[in-house]
Amino acid sequence: MEKAMKLQRVKHHEGKRGILSVTTFIIMTLVSLATMFPLFWLFSSSLKDISEIFVNPPMWVPKVFHWENFTELFVNRKFGIITWNSFLLATTSTVIALVFCSLAGFAFAKYHFKGKNFLFIMVLASLMIPHEATMVPLFSIYKGMGLIDNIWGVILPDLANAFGIFFMRQYCSALPEEMLEAARMDGCTEFKLFRRIVLPNLKSGFAGLGIILFVKQWNNFLWPSVILRSQENMTLSVALKALEDSNNTPYHLIMAGSVISVVPLLIIVLIFQKQLIAGMIEGAVKG
Repeated sequence: MEKAMKLQRVKHHEGKRGILSVTTFIIMTLVSLATMFPLFWLFSSSLKDISEIFVNPPMWVPKVFHWENFTELFVNRKFGIITWNSFLLATTSTVIALVFCSLAGFAFAKYHFKGKNFLFIMVLASLMIPHEATMVPLFSIYKGMGLIDNIWGVILPDLANAFGIFFMRQYCSALPEEMLEAARMDGCTEFKLFRRIVLPNLKSGFAGLGIILFVKQWNNFLWPSVILRSQENMTLSVALKALEDSNNTPYHLIMAGSVISVVPLLIIVLIFQKQLIAGMIEGAVKG
């Protein structure tokens, strides 16, 4: 009798778990579909004629796929060069920022010098300064340096990223002091120690921070729109804004341009999603 009751309880609990699993799956599916819908609408609208975008009831799938929307952007609007500008800007900025942030993070984590805590607090405090508040003095400085309408004028402000320094410091803090001291006793210079001992242990941090910095710079709009003037030097975000016209805005081209801007980010996140998640989790645990 007791065995039968226990078996019944087990079946009851398993039934509850099954219902909970099915309910959770259905909810997650609905949330995923709701999240993916704007992307579906974006891709669909990028292949429509401008007259089909705002029809009521909505046209979910275009009757004719207008691939000439993309042809117009690449042939007549120079979006090939503009896309390359965005990729070059985001890649260069990310690589250099990773170097500076890892060096600064290692210094704050493992070196002891006068005023270290005060300097680190100042670095964190800089996160609270709105970027708009620094635009005027930065513009004046870069104008004097001849960096207006120059890609380096966009790259330089983010090379010593405060968030990146804090992020890498969390990783470097977890490195064993014994390992570093053993390397020094073997004759490693500080830069050799950093290159051969520290860097191999920061792979997850580099992956997570690298994706964050790349996406941030790829989507950067305000500062590039101030610095970059000529079409040959524009980035995708600036070029998309430049497509707007107060009288006749080509929404079909804006949709197509938005697809060009979104697809590389989707590919990068899908390829490196494991490294991104692992990097964020490890950074949180080590912090």
